[in-house]
Amino acid sequence: MGSSRRRAAVPGIRTRVPPRSRVTVRRTEAPLLRSASLAAALRQSRVALAALEGELGALLEKLRDPTECPDKAAPDRLRGATSAADAAMASLRGLARR
Repeated sequence: MGSSRRRAAVPGIRTRVPPRSRVTVRRTEAPLLRSASLAAALRQSRVALAALEGELGALLEKLRDPTECPDKAAPDRLRGATSAADAAMASLRGLARR
């Protein structure tokens, strides 16, 4: 086997970093990109949970009043709000740190 020692750098010469080095290229899982998608997912989940809360509140209001009855579309709206909240929470689980 030959000698595989590294040569010492010449003191006055600086090596140039290639323009697309790993220092300058942003990876897809970079913190700034992840934080933007995390903020969007949090915003989406907040809106979806607020819509679900609104649907549940309206339904409870109708059920508490003995003279009122829920309209026929209430279960469909509640189901839609629930699935939207579930999808929003699933997107947050996808962004969880491992």
